[in-house]
Amino acid sequence: MRLFGLVVTAAVCLWLAGCARARVTTTIQADGAWVRSVVLSGQEKKEMQVTPTLEDTFVTPSGAGWKSNEEKKSDERTLTFERTLASGASLQGDVAIKGPGPSKLRLTNEVTVTRLGPHRFEYRETLKWKGQPEHMLEIKPETLDEIKSALPKQLATDANARALADKMAELSVPMLFGPGDPLLAMGLLHPDLAVRRAGQRIGDVLQKALEQQFGDQLTPAQRKEVARQQIQQAFSSARMSTSDDGGPPSAKKESGSLTPLMFSVKTPGHIVSSNGELDELSGEVFWALFDAAASAHDVVLTAIVEAP
Repeated sequence: MRLFGLVVTAAVCLWLAGCARARVTTTIQADGAWVRSVVLSGQEKKEMQVTPTLEDTFVTPSGAGWKSNEEKKSDERTLTFERTLASGASLQGDVAIKGPGPSKLRLTNEVTVTRLGPHRFEYRETLKWKGQPEHMLEIKPETLDEIKSALPKQLATDANARALADKMAELSVPMLFGPGDPLLAMGLLHPDLAVRRAGQRIGDVLQKALEQQFGDQLTPAQRKEVARQQIQQAFSSARMSTSDDGGPPSAKKESGSLTPLMFSVKTPGHIVSSNGELDELSGEVFWALFDAAASAHDVVLTAIVEAP
């Protein structure tokens, strides 16, 4: 199952220094006005460039109200864009990732900050996928055969195997690409631990998918056994497909297009609730993900803040 092979091989994007990335901060002030900061970093364009550069990856924010600054350090460029907006205002496309063709986008966004009460405001940002899904499960005949071999005979049909493969792809996207703790990122510092964590998380995802698809037709023990067999087959296939340079020939092409994104919200008040992660030290809430997180469905980031 090729999706699982990405856990082992797609971190090539991270191993190759200088992947283009974005850090986006929304600061909500006491009166509901908000400051938007978009920091884009990446390598300078050079001859025989291997990794995607900043220009290859992003459409930079433009238009009235934006202030910009550029810094260079070694071979890396950092562009910072900042703009102040009133409460209730919205932005579209200040985070825009280029697609494979001219004037095409892979991902874009929309963000608003609205007033809920005298001192309470809601941040809401939606990431929308514009390109073709690139990291979903590739369903081949051998993949269906593997799934059917793990199912009880009475359930081992092509239709059941295909439906389970589709569900697995959908559930696995956030596990690999975020938001939260993207499993893909772990491959940078500890690939063996990433594989181990993948086994833990894939087990849960598989059992959930099996329960959703088959209900009481599979007992909990049968669901666990089917999940165990699928994980073993997936990792065996991934190891066999790994080449001498650490990944199959297609891995660099596939993973090289992944773009790390970090969003955060801060306020002089406090965070009331959010679907992100709270940094207790800074008081900020944040979301870490790769752009492919939106390839299955829109990713919505929300936070409610109480201003002083």
